This record gives sequence, C-alpha cells and structure tokens, in this order.
Amino acid sequence: MSKTYQSFVMMTCLVAAPSVMADDAATAAGLVGTWEGKWEFADLSGKLVVKVASASGDTLKGESTWYGTAVGDFQDKFTKAKVKGREVKFPEPTMDFEATLSEDGLTLTGTWTSPVASGKVTLTRKN
Repeated sequence: MSKTYQSFVMMTCLVAAPSVMADDAATAAGLVGTWEGKWEFADLSGKLVVKVASASGDTLKGESTWYGTAVGDFQDKFTKAKVKGREVKFPEPTMDFEATLSEDGLTLTGTWTSPVASGKVTLTRKN
C-alpha cells in the first residue's frame, strides 16, 4: 500500500470519526425525556417507564420503572447507557435492555435481559 493511500485512509478515518460521534451525541440528546411502554415475557407483560434525565456525548443517565414483574415493581438507575447510531444499550443493576430508535425518533423497540429471563420491550416518547 502506498504511503499516499495510507495517509488518505488515515485522514478519512480521522475526519469521519468525529462526525459519527457528533451524530451519536445528537441522537443521545434527542432521547432526553420520558418514554412509556411495556415489557413482555412469554404471555406476561407490564408497564415500563424510562426517564432519560441527561445526555453527555453518547452517554445517557436516568432511571427506569418496571411494573408487574415477578419480583414486583422496581426502579433501576442507569448512568452508562450508550448510543451508537440508532442503537441504545441500557446496562442496569437489575435488568439490562437494548433498543433501536425508530427513524421518526418516536419509538424504541428491543429486548430486556436479566440473569434468569429475557423478553421484548417497546417504548414511545411521551415528552
């Protein structure tokens, strides 16, 4: 590979990387607010409310409230949720979940996982 071509590839990567990071930060900022929907497992389901309190770069902070689970209602806080493209990963102390943001930015659809089970999650922007 010629040095000129190597330099071109490196420069392209350096120029593109901040643009991608800026897009992730913009997406993260757009997720701040309240999202409501439900979690599902087999034939069971319950309400899920996610409040994204803040975004810093591609990282989100907030809390989720899971209603009607096998262990009752509970809240989880998240401080390290990450946005990459339209994908969002919410690592939480009790239940992790990841979701894809719809193209119109109004819904998040994905899966939740715990040490003993997993299922679907669907959320709609409330504000």
